[in-house]
Amino acid sequence: MRSLAAVLFAAALASAQPDRARFRHIIVDSSDSRPIDPWGKAVGDLNGDKRPDLIAGGRKSGGLAWYENTGDMSSWKRRPIAAGAGFSTDHEVADVDGDGDSDVVSIRDGLLWYENARGDGSDWAAHPVSPETLHDVEVADLDGDGMPDLAARNQGEWGDGTVVFIHRQEPRGTFTAAAKLRVLDGEGLLATDLSGDGRPDIVVNGRWYENRNRAGEAGQWREHVYGEDVWPNAFLAAGDINGDGRTDLVVAPSERDHDFHKRISWLEAPAGPSAPWREHTILGDTQAVHHFVGVADFDGDGELDVATAEMRQGDDPDLVTVFRNRGKGGSWQRFDIADTGSHSMRIADLNGDGAPDLFGANWNTEADPRGAPVEVWLNEWHKAVR
Repeated sequence: MRSLAAVLFAAALASAQPDRARFRHIIVDSSDSRPIDPWGKAVGDLNGDKRPDLIAGGRKSGGLAWYENTGDMSSWKRRPIAAGAGFSTDHEVADVDGDGDSDVVSIRDGLLWYENARGDGSDWAAHPVSPETLHDVEVADLDGDGMPDLAARNQGEWGDGTVVFIHRQEPRGTFTAAAKLRVLDGEGLLATDLSGDGRPDIVVNGRWYENRNRAGEAGQWREHVYGEDVWPNAFLAAGDINGDGRTDLVVAPSERDHDFHKRISWLEAPAGPSAPWREHTILGDTQAVHHFVGVADFDGDGELDVATAEMRQGDDPDLVTVFRNRGKGGSWQRFDIADTGSHSMRIADLNGDGAPDLFGANWNTEADPRGAPVEVWLNEWHKAVR
């Protein structure tokens, strides 16, 4: 049963926020055989038809599945990658073995990747990488040899978040554990170029590590501080928020439900790697249950906006929200587009109209014994704004 607060919120949303209609909500899969407790999600073209497909893994049951983008947003076809349960919070799509098609990197009783054996998503071969318990994984060429490497981290609240495990790829999709990067305990991981040298750096809660590696190396990292007061359990995103040509960071507090009075903020990148960052609040006095933050130009005005989602254990209502950038990150206009929340969402142009859409699913089954559905929100807002 939905709480009275959630019901009242939905009524107020419908009457007071016409902008909600500009994101069209579609249930992709609510069947009993779908991934149940779908912690991790990803997006990528798995069958080579140039359309982005959806990936979700069931923590409780339903396996790791991908949903074929047929071009009809109301008709997605579920395809298996792997059966069973235990899939964790992160999956990534990349051509791991360099054969021209998209593979899937996953966390399930350790780190592994699934080879897209025929290139069309019909046959998958599992390749274990490492046995560590993990929460986040990033895929990037960290050592400059032209092959994607893996960086992975656990979370501090329910484990040890003090190590980023870096796995260098050797030829033919094999990996060598090249380095253990020691970081502050906590949660959150991102690989993005903050130094502007074309090499992906590593970002965690409050710190970023400049990639100082030459080709064939993966253990040379220089630590920089971007925020001394960043909440340790962080969901991270990157983008040029103020249009100055530098990559900024966006941070949301992701754990736990009893932690209040936190904030979603963006950190303004300075001109030099050792100069201080300036923090700007997007939303203050909020609960630490925002297990997603992402950036994209949702309204088509040329500036990057911010999307967030509250996971289910937050106080009702659990929101999916878009914050519209009203001018170089100086002010933000809030639009709550759903009151059911979500978790580890992804942003992609799913229907090919040039606008970023949202894909997600909440993570647990407490509110509904049948579990959270797999769902998308199609962006129709940018058409109205223009």
